[in-house]
Amino acid sequence: MLQPAKQPLTVYLDPDVVARVEALVGAGRYDNASQLVQEALAMWQSAFNQREFELELKKAYERGIALRGRDNVHAADFLRTLGDRA
Repeated sequence: MLQPAKQPLTVYLDPDVVARVEALVGAGRYDNASQLVQEALAMWQSAFNQREFELELKKAYERGIALRGRDNVHAADFLRTLGDRA
């Protein structure tokens, strides 16, 4: 599969962050700083997506409580509502 061409990007980091990047690259954990930043951004995106899902889950649960009351929220209905949003 053909990978899209990578584009350069200049960022300015605090000295302590630069030192951590250099230490991880120097220890062989990453081939270069770009690889580290790409992995860090992928991890951030995953955490962000997880948080967004959790917020949507909470909203759906609260809507169910508002519509049916706390004692009348059924798991199957709740999960079906989530499926409708996917």
